[in-house]
This record gives sequence, structure tokens and C-alpha cells, in this order.
Amino acid sequence: MGEIVQYISEDGRRADRIHHRCLPLHLDWLSGFNPRVPLLNVSSIRERRELVLASANVLLFYYYDGDREKILPVLGHKSHINMIGCDGSGRFVVSSDTSYSINVWDRGSMPVDDAQPPLAIRTIFEPFKGTEINAVAMSHEGKFLLAGGGADQCSQLKIWSWTVGNDFPDDTIALPVRLGRIKMLRFCVDRGRRNQFVVTMESCVVFGAWDAKEQKLSIQIPKRHGFQDYNDSVFVEGTDRAVSVTRPGMAVLWSDDRKAQPPDGSSETLLRKEFLKSLHLKYASINVVRSCDEKIVTGDDDGEIRFYDNSMKILYWFKQEDLEPIRTLSFELSETRQTKKVVPVDEQILAGEQSTTETEKQVVELPIEEIAPKDVSFDAKPVIVRGFVSATKSGKIYDIDIVYNKIQELFLASPSIITAADVHPIRSELCTCDGNGRMVIYDLKTKTPTTTLDVPIQRTRRGRITTLAYSPCGTFLAGGAENGYLWMVEPSVMILSASSPLQFSNEKLRMIMFSSDSKYLVCVEEQNNIAVLQREKESWKTMGRCASHKVVDLTFLNAAEFVSIGEDRHMVQYSIAGSEQTQLAPLAIVKRRRIEQSALPTAMLLLTVDQLLVANDQLKFKLFNAKTFEILHTFLGPFHDGPARCLRLLPGENFFLFITNNNIYLHQLPVDGNPFKYLAVRGHPKRLKWMQLTGGPERFAVSYGEGDHAIALWKVNTSPVLDNLKHAGTGLDPFCALLPGGKSGCYVREMLSLFFYNQISPKNSDGDAELTLRDAMETKDVPNYMRSIGFHMSQYEEQNLCKEMELLGTGYLTFEEVVKLFLNHRTSNSPNNEDIRMAVTYIGATVESVDLRKLRELLATIGEPIDEKTTEFYCKILFPSVQSMDDAVKHGNDEATSDCEEDQRSHLVSIEEFTEKLG
Repeated sequence: MGEIVQYISEDGRRADRIHHRCLPLHLDWLSGFNPRVPLLNVSSIRERRELVLASANVLLFYYYDGDREKILPVLGHKSHINMIGCDGSGRFVVSSDTSYSINVWDRGSMPVDDAQPPLAIRTIFEPFKGTEINAVAMSHEGKFLLAGGGADQCSQLKIWSWTVGNDFPDDTIALPVRLGRIKMLRFCVDRGRRNQFVVTMESCVVFGAWDAKEQKLSIQIPKRHGFQDYNDSVFVEGTDRAVSVTRPGMAVLWSDDRKAQPPDGSSETLLRKEFLKSLHLKYASINVVRSCDEKIVTGDDDGEIRFYDNSMKILYWFKQEDLEPIRTLSFELSETRQTKKVVPVDEQILAGEQSTTETEKQVVELPIEEIAPKDVSFDAKPVIVRGFVSATKSGKIYDIDIVYNKIQELFLASPSIITAADVHPIRSELCTCDGNGRMVIYDLKTKTPTTTLDVPIQRTRRGRITTLAYSPCGTFLAGGAENGYLWMVEPSVMILSASSPLQFSNEKLRMIMFSSDSKYLVCVEEQNNIAVLQREKESWKTMGRCASHKVVDLTFLNAAEFVSIGEDRHMVQYSIAGSEQTQLAPLAIVKRRRIEQSALPTAMLLLTVDQLLVANDQLKFKLFNAKTFEILHTFLGPFHDGPARCLRLLPGENFFLFITNNNIYLHQLPVDGNPFKYLAVRGHPKRLKWMQLTGGPERFAVSYGEGDHAIALWKVNTSPVLDNLKHAGTGLDPFCALLPGGKSGCYVREMLSLFFYNQISPKNSDGDAELTLRDAMETKDVPNYMRSIGFHMSQYEEQNLCKEMELLGTGYLTFEEVVKLFLNHRTSNSPNNEDIRMAVTYIGATVESVDLRKLRELLATIGEPIDEKTTEFYCKILFPSVQSMDDAVKHGNDEATSDCEEDQRSHLVSIEEFTEKLG
């Protein structure tokens, strides 16, 4: 896998981080985790915390020894990670995503002190054939891997002897549809019963076992007792019981059915379980249950952790200060502690004991039974249990030791979903804001939070901050909210300015941007309004507003002029009048020009002083003159994962970065449509929302996606793109890779034949003059030539093509130049039947049929008009039967006329036939 290849620097020394030589970006750090996925505690000693967490499709291996913490992010999944498990030793960790794969990681493959992430030693792809993976678990001895999931109609359980390496499961068993979705899987840890497991489902609890000799799975469903909404189940260690907890606060106990045991005492794969009793423990949902050190531990929505004995008698309980719902309880892997507490000399002095000198300090040991808290029974026995980690719904992680009464918050809290972020233009500094209005400043060098600020947002009035922006000088930080508030923050001290919040609109602020001199601030509202604020001493004042269009992206050309692109397919230039220009409007629209016909622009980037790069949703890059808005060039963009967004120029390099739906791309300049000039990594399993480059000498990209609780930091590496170009070839070689068969394929040969045929066609012949074949074509013949090889362009597209050819300064184009133009200009996806059906329905067709007469009239009057002869010619070719009937009517054929009078629908074509002919 990509994340485990060691990066060697040019001088031959090993780099301090793993960096794949073929990846343009390497995931270096994440600021948080996903609290919806239960974390895993794999600590083996009390002095060192070792956790495994999930964030989107990234697995986080977290280490903390009391003085420092270390986070090793690993990319190994395509979809969101939804479950993490391990064996009894904690060496092998298993993780699953929602639909694509199951990975097994070996934590013992690399020493932790070497700062290397674990190895993925086993991957099972699509275990349920593309359907959802609900849960996964590994047996205590680490031999077997159990997964539950499948289609909605029928859930399945599959088991693998994963160490053997078989791609197919050893056995599969289907579960009844009435039981609902699989929520949790757990193996029994008792010796002799480690082949048994319990499946927690929405409406029932299923007990099962794996017979290794017979290679067979077996399940048993206890009789139902009217309970619903099960959350979790676990085997009670050292007993024959199991406990399940429910959302209504019930605990259900299961026990072995003694009548089902073999009378001869022979071994049986599965001892049947039966309902034993139920207890109503809480009036809140009990989310998690664990069995450890002869105790049953539960966590609920009240933030309370309770300890019971194996008979479900209450022993001890405590609540955390914040009273947040408990989502995870994970205990250490070490056995019950029998150590003694070491008391330092200071406590001895308080007890009346004296030591001779400072260097001769003595310690005394107290039995752990005297330190541990006492339970609530009449015997008041000590409650001794190993340390554990709890995680709350809001994303806080606590390291808890009830014996020594210690609670410590670990890692970085992820309280809410990230709503906005921005990076400091000069320093390695990042600011994020979440749904609760908390702003956090991170030092990207140390990867730690430095300061925080709680913005008093109004949740009832949609007050969440949706956009953040630093000024180019780094002195100001602005945040726009859903309710139209503009919060101004002083980032150096993280305090709100005296004038905050500013409100000049009741609409959502979608985008804010400072001018290059930090004197002006442009705010884009949800609808079509743009406002400009000016800094006056210590405050900001609104100086002008205008109604423009729904802005998609904007950029400053200079300190007083900026350009926007919008959903109306126009590019608009604005001018800000200074205080000395009193005769001019404070904010005025200088120029407006249509730049697209059918595509929607998605992003914009100022490459040079006079060049603007614009991306659209038809997977094209277009280069415009920044002063005249004339088109300069059209190039093919990446066509695998949606349109390009968030175009960012890499400082000091001839590269720029951008995001698509799921990927982050690194593209070399200049853009020319070469598919080997860009490389990408998968940045998010759902949808990337934002990306920016950091300031300072380090080359990092910062991104976050939809629903994320964390910000990702990516290290940029340009060498893979340069290496990729070395092996791409020259001339047409890299471009022909986009055509079927490549450079030597029949498609290219046919294009070459038509290229020369165009020169000897009758329209180019001059009577009996001698014909000479050249390796170049006149620019006026290029549009028709492109139509002959498959690109049927509109008049607007033809005009753009001709303008681009004029800029080349020559009247002839070589075959190589024409092919590059063809590949860059042609549509990436041909229209399908649904597109054709939608188009003809939009211009007046019914659901059943298309009226050809009306269609010809519309084609001659709306849009780019087509002359009557041309439409008649195409109708005769595509629909000869209908056209012949119309011709008969025109020539006065009585028999045909009578037939037409009988059938008034002769000129109608079924929409299925129409789409089939045009498709």
C-alpha cells in the first residue's frame, strides 16, 4: 500500500516521515477524529496510552506517554471507516469501511519509537459484493475474522481464517430479514469458548459459533421477549451468561439452556442460550456494555458509568463533570493490577516519619485494596478494575483510573463538525471553526492547538460561522455567519473586536475575501448581493453594495479591482472607488461577459497579471485574458471525479493544486491538456469541501470534507509529477493515450486518413490543377474536420475554437496541433438517453412522443437557429417513414392524404424511438 513505502531523500538518508515516491501528497496529520466510530484501547502498560481511532477514511494510531503525544495517520480505506477491533494481544487491528474493504494491521511490524505506522498485512475487498459492511470483529486468539453486512433484504455473516490468505470466506450464513440491521459483533474471550460470538441486531440478539473442524457457522436466536432497540451485547467473563443493553435503559441477561446440553457430556459447538431475566437500569439509553475483571460496566446517555457484578448487582458508579453521553468504553489489555502504591517521602513526613537526608528518601507501600474505592454492598469490598478509556458523543476522550481516582482528557477533542477554516498567509498557523462556534488556532509546526475563542453564535437563528478569511498581512481574521453576522477577530490574541458583530444583511455569508492591501473586505451573500467593507482606523464600515449574480468564486486583480464568476455563466469585473474618488460609486460593475454556453464555472485562479484560469463542470480548464475577458485556450481537465474546485497556486513553483469531489490534485503549469501532467490522492470518501495552502517555507495543503470533525494536513511532493512526465513520451504520445487503441490504434489512423482526405476533397480542388498533400490543414477547415471525427460543436463552441486558432498566428495547423485541439475541446461525456429525453421534454415534447413538425419550427427559431433545409435533411435520414408521409402530403397524393387525415398522429415519433436514434 502507498502509505508503507519508505521515502529516501536525494542524499540517501532516510526521511523522518514515510513518504510514498509515487504520491503527490502525503497525509501528515489530522486535528481530530470521528466520535461516531468507537475507538479502541490497545494499551498494554499503564504508563503508555495507545489508542486506535478513525477519521473519515483514515485510521489514527495515537500514543501518549505523559509528556508527549504522537499521531500516525494511515490511509487504507476508500469509504468511511465504521468499525475497529483487535485480538486479545492488541497486535492485530482490524478495520472496516462502509462498503469497500476490511483491513488487518500489524502493530508489531514496526517499533513505535521509529514513528512508522503499522503495516496492512491483509485486505479483503468487497466482502459483501458492494453492499454495506455493518460490523467486524476478530477472535481473541487472532485466528478468525468475522464480518456482518449485506443487502437490506438479507443480512449475512461471513468468517475468514485470515492468516491463510483465502480471498473467499470459509463459510457464510444468512440471517432472517425480520431481525433488522447488524449493529455489533463480539467474540467470547473465555478459554474453551473463543469460537463463540454474539451478534447485536436492531430487534434481536443472535448467538453463534464457528466449528473449525467442520468449517461451518451456526447461529441460534433465543425466543423473543418483547425487547427492541438493542445497542450492545457482551459475554460475561468466567460465566455462561451474556448481557445486552437497549435504548430504553434495559439490561437483558442470557444464560445457557441446560436442557439443550448433551446428556453424555460430549462437546458441542454451541450451547443454546435462553432468556434469563431483564432489569430496568436507567430512564436513559444505555449505549455500551463491557465485561472486565469480573465486573460488568455500562455507559449511558446521562454520562454515567456504572459497575455491576456478574449477577448485575450494582457496585459503584460515577459521573463525569460535563455529563455527556458515553459512546465508547475500552479497557486496557493488561490483567487486573496487583501492584502496590508507592508513597513518596513527603507523605511519610505528614504521617510522622522522618528521613535522615534528602538523598535517603524512603517509600512505603500500601495495598491496592486500601486505595481502591469501596462498593455499595454491606461488605464494602474494594472496586479494583484496570484502567480504561471513555469517549463521549461530543468527541472528548478521557483516560480513567477509578482505583487512583484519576481522570485525564486525552487527544484533541472533536466536539462538532468543522464549518469553516483558513490558514495564516505568513505563519504556519491554522484557524478552524465548528458548529458550536468555537474557533481554534493550531500551530502547524508543533501540530498543537494554541488558543481558542468561543463565538457567541445564535443557534436558533442559524448563527453558525460558514466562512473564515485571514487578511494578506495576517493582522485581521473575519468570519461570516449564516444569519448575516460578520465577526472580526484579532488572531494574535484571539479576542473579538469592539465592533463585532457587524450586520449589513440577513442572508447567509457564503464567501469573504480581503484585498491584497488588506484595506477592503468583500462579502458575498447567499443570493446575488456583494458588499464591500473598508477599514477605518480600528473598525470596518460598509462602503458599498451591488446586485450581481450568484457568485461561485472570485479573485482580486489588484487592490481595487476584483472579478467573479457565477451560476449565470458570466464573468463580472468590479471596481472599488477610493475615498478620493468621490464622484464615482463606491462599488461599480465595470464589465460583464458570458464565458460559457452550457457549462457552469466552478472555480477561478489568477495565474499571471493578465491570465485567468477558469474550471467548469464539463471537466474543462479555460484560459481568459484578465483585461478583455477574451478566451485564450481551452484544455481538458481531470475527468475521473467531478469538476475542479478550490484552485490554489503553489508558491515558488510552476504547479497548482485543486480538489474534485473526492481527490486532491497536483497539476503542473502550463496547462495544455496533457493527462500526465497531474496526479491525485484520495482526500475524502464523501465530498471535499475546502482546501488551502499554508504559508511559510513548508509546502502543505490543508483540507476538510463534508461531515468531518477534523482538518487534514498534506505534505506536497512535486517529484512524482515530474517523474511521470519523463515516461509519458513526447509529441502526441501522451495525448493519444486518451483515444481508443492509443497512438497505433485504428481511431488515430482513421483521423489521419480524414486529415489528408480533407485536402483532396472537391471543395478544395481547383479543376484540373495538380493536388499536393501537405502536413498541415487550413484553420477554416478545422471545425468541419472535427465534426467528421466525432465532435459536433455548437456555433458558440466553433467561435471559441476559431478565436483560439487566430491567437496561434498561423493559417495552417499540423495534425498534432489539430488532434490536441480536438481532445481539449470535445465533450468528455457523450449525451445519454436521459439527457436527450430531458432536452426534448424541455422544449415542449410530451412524455409519450415528439412532434417533429413543432421540433423543426423550434430549431429554426430558438437558440442557435438551423435552416429549414438542414433540419429536413436530418429528419429524412433519422425518421424516413415519417418524412415520406409528409412528402406525400406536400405532393397532393390523395390516398396518402386520406391516410393522413385518418391518422393525425403521423408526424409524431415516440420518445423512446427518438432517443434511440439520437443516442
